[in-house]
Amino acid sequence: MPLRGSARPRTGALAVPLGASRLGASYLRASFLCASFLCAPLLCAADPGAAPSSAVLALADTATAAGQADPPAVADAPACHAQAGWDLACLRARYAGPAAGWPAPTIDAGVHWIEWAAVPPASSPPLQWTAANAGQTQLAADVARPAVVTLGQMLFFDTRLSRKGQVSCASCHQPQRAFTDGLPLAVGEDKLMGRRRSTPLYAAPFAPRLFWDGRAASLKEQVIGPLHDPREMNHDAVGAVTRLRENDMYPARFLEAFGGAPAASSSTVASASSAAASTVSATAATTPVAQAPAASTPTSAVDADRLARALAAYVASLRPEKTRFDDFLSGRADALDDTELLGLHLFRTQARCMNCHNGPLLSDHQFHNIGLSFYGRRNQDLGRYEATRDPADLGKFRTPSLRNVAQAGPWMHNGLFPDLRGLLRMYNAGMGREAPPADPPDPYAPRKSEHIKPLDLSPAEIDALLAFLKTL
Repeated sequence: MPLRGSARPRTGALAVPLGASRLGASYLRASFLCASFLCAPLLCAADPGAAPSSAVLALADTATAAGQADPPAVADAPACHAQAGWDLACLRARYAGPAAGWPAPTIDAGVHWIEWAAVPPASSPPLQWTAANAGQTQLAADVARPAVVTLGQMLFFDTRLSRKGQVSCASCHQPQRAFTDGLPLAVGEDKLMGRRRSTPLYAAPFAPRLFWDGRAASLKEQVIGPLHDPREMNHDAVGAVTRLRENDMYPARFLEAFGGAPAASSSTVASASSAAASTVSATAATTPVAQAPAASTPTSAVDADRLARALAAYVASLRPEKTRFDDFLSGRADALDDTELLGLHLFRTQARCMNCHNGPLLSDHQFHNIGLSFYGRRNQDLGRYEATRDPADLGKFRTPSLRNVAQAGPWMHNGLFPDLRGLLRMYNAGMGREAPPADPPDPYAPRKSEHIKPLDLSPAEIDALLAFLKTL
């Protein structure tokens, strides 16, 4: 199935049979083994067995309103489905108009969801789309200034920011890989490996909190964190600023972007970045930021706060590559073929993906436990809990954007899944296992989100869902 292009759909009343039997008990038992790091690739590459029988989808015949806090009333039978299978001509008719007239998605009670829409362009008023956090006003002003964004782009690709000049921001966030790096775990200076996969960046300016565990409260805090992390750039603000001031190019660029030296250089960037990096050394966390000279010179225009601001502005300007999914959202009904359209419908309904992957970025920007924390085992990662120490956050990770998702593998916070089809099979089985019951109960055992349930999708339906994901 091509990732791009304008494949024309078949318009006949085609049916996709679902099969007669449900997932066997042996496959469901195997799905729990897939929560083990070593067993996951084996299971995810295996055939899931018999196709499930037709499941009742929670669909409504009425239009859905964007930003709804509670699910709409659902019908007793799925739309465009009969005993023989899916009526694709019926589905095409149901999705022929604007999203307001589409079949209602399956949404759990109490979930606030937003209808899909185009990603706001960076040229639109930034205060309308940047996340409402502590850094919003400053970020909105900076991203509207081309000189600041251009400076941030130069810094993003410059290895001078790392202590030994080995890596840049782009080493882990490559444009051709949807600003990830294609590795299961991030690799920094001296080939040291981190604990988690490099975070995709497209949703960064839209998210209230950043990193997989939400430890950064603003995009400016997020972009400066890797500078101090010994497993990433292994540097510090003083060293980076000194190096930039000594460069023939950067002082003039900073002066053009920000003007003369600020009245007082920021003294909080280093301490903020220590909170943003998961493994910052005690020395880096307490290193003071270099103060700008009192005289307003090109050299004095360079400081750590402006370094972070320029990087944040560039990241905020990034947008996912336009795809046929965008064409479909804009009203071009033939942008998706029949298989992809069925996948879109399943994504919104039986597969239950809209509970977390909604809105323009296909992310709710929230934190969820899908059962991959490996609690009590070798690869334990308790996610947001490690930043907050709030038991309610045990095992939770931030929902990534699915824009350009097919280019962003391997997937999940730990890069566990090298294949999207294997990932979909795990979701179909209800994802990872929970910690076994303990007596007395273990207060630190993470509990999987109620949104994660077995889906009863057939192999053909998983293929359709995969085809749709490749259009995003």
